[in-house]
Amino acid sequence: MSESVSISPALMNRAIAGQADAQFEVAVLYMQSDFNEDIELAEQWALKAAANGHIEAMYWLGEGYTVYAKDVLEDDPEDAKQHFEDAFVWLKKASDAQHPAAILELAGYYRRGDVVEQDVARSVALVQQAAELGEVQAMRDLAFIYANALGVDADENKAEYWTQKADAAE
Repeated sequence: MSESVSISPALMNRAIAGQADAQFEVAVLYMQSDFNEDIELAEQWALKAAANGHIEAMYWLGEGYTVYAKDVLEDDPEDAKQHFEDAFVWLKKASDAQHPAAILELAGYYRRGDVVEQDVARSVALVQQAAELGEVQAMRDLAFIYANALGVDADENKAEYWTQKADAAE
């Protein structure tokens, strides 16, 4: 039987005092638990950190809500829709702060038309933005997009450029 998460009093005091880094650290610790109550606390602390401007917490929430929404989509479309909307809000905030992985995840929302109007051109532009910020998966995606003419004209030179850039970054 696993135990609930143990958080040092010093860390908890900093989190309670409103320090965003400490709040996010508490969220990450709670997320490692097997207990539902701790998972709920993880979300609460991540929300506090994100509200205090912690960019990684914003991305973390957006990514987590996206995964959850996809998991429940078939069984509970209304719950999924709400989580997609919440995810979009947090991913947009992280994207506005130039978080490359958040920008790439946001691109998927525009590609699929999740809670926003489908916009393939916007999706490709976001993938390119994430790639230019150093997100290796975005570089690979962009190479694939250009190689297969997905929303853009096929361009072997750009496909090869992004493939080489991704290889060099790994």
